[in-house]
Amino acid sequence: MTPLALRPRTLALAVLASALLGAGTRGLMTGSASVHLPAATGSSSPGPRFADANALPAGFAHSRAGALAAATTYVRQGQRLFDMTPEQRTAALRDLAARAAADAFVADQTAQLTELDGVATRGQGHLTWDVTVLATRIDAYTQPQARISVWRVGILSIDGLTAPLAEWTTVNYDLVWERADWRVWSETQSSGPTPMLHPDEKPSTPDSLRTSLAGFARYPGTDPL
Repeated sequence: MTPLALRPRTLALAVLASALLGAGTRGLMTGSASVHLPAATGSSSPGPRFADANALPAGFAHSRAGALAAATTYVRQGQRLFDMTPEQRTAALRDLAARAAADAFVADQTAQLTELDGVATRGQGHLTWDVTVLATRIDAYTQPQARISVWRVGILSIDGLTAPLAEWTTVNYDLVWERADWRVWSETQSSGPTPMLHPDEKPSTPDSLRTSLAGFARYPGTDPL
């Protein structure tokens, strides 16, 4: 799954943990979050250069750097998509996808976002899904298409979990140049590589994670955690 990029096992663990550790009311934003883009408007910038009609970053350069910027941006949009209404999600996902791949892409993404809705319902407060890109590789590039691999870590947290869940994944994107931007044709992902937690470290609780990161913003940008 591309913007969300959340493996089924992580969803299953979150559902189990939230079911065992308490239920509560769901406190989610129903509108799309505002987009705060870095100052990248020059002709040589890889993008993103603006927010599209769905408030997602868009406007990537038709270049190797632009394809890389698109992949590393798309993988970090899970929280923004999750915070949208179902109708907003569908419109945003369809716009991200290549036309020929849109139906399957929307169906897959929607199914996984719906599973996250279930996790949020069983937990308490606002579910957060924070993704950071650790490394990238351009596997292939031509003007019409690109294949990009991204190693990233995602942190899923909501009150009701014993501890936030960390997921290390390598995501492979096939992008096509369509409608004056890079669009998602397909995505595959594989587990890891996954480091071991330092033996002197203890997992944070969702509350301590939220408290420790108060005032922090998602990087790059200024969206609050």
